[in-house]
Amino acid sequence: MPAKQRSFRVEGVVLSHTDYGEADRFLNIYTRQLGKVRVLAKGVRKVRSRKAGHLEPFTRSNLQLARGRDLFILTQAEAIEPHLRLSEDLVLLASASYIIELVERFTAEEEDNLPLYKLLVDSLGRLTAGDDPDIVHRYFEMRMLDYTGFR
Repeated sequence: MPAKQRSFRVEGVVLSHTDYGEADRFLNIYTRQLGKVRVLAKGVRKVRSRKAGHLEPFTRSNLQLARGRDLFILTQAEAIEPHLRLSEDLVLLASASYIIELVERFTAEEEDNLPLYKLLVDSLGRLTAGDDPDIVHRYFEMRMLDYTGFR
């Protein structure tokens, strides 16, 4: 992304969120273009918010971000793959949470890694499709260590 561009679109997977104030939420998102970023989503906790359903953990979304002084501000969100099945089954939820936690711990802010993003999207898709979680874990761990340079 050019440094001078104030507003731009990215594709990303919501890793986690933290409530802030009455109606706002901080999101950790792993994006295809920027890597891991911290984003402020204003008003997303309000009952009538149109963005709330598109910003749940494990959801792959198209996002419109604006560059603020210190961090990015979310202006629009549209879900591509919500991965609803992951939140319905406790084993799948634990598996997806494990994968997300590895991505959060092994990556630095705003350091793009396209192969890791594709691996993350593919692994969440495999869990949703019903593949064996243990096999998905081991494959993800080995590939992620390769892509981040720790292997």
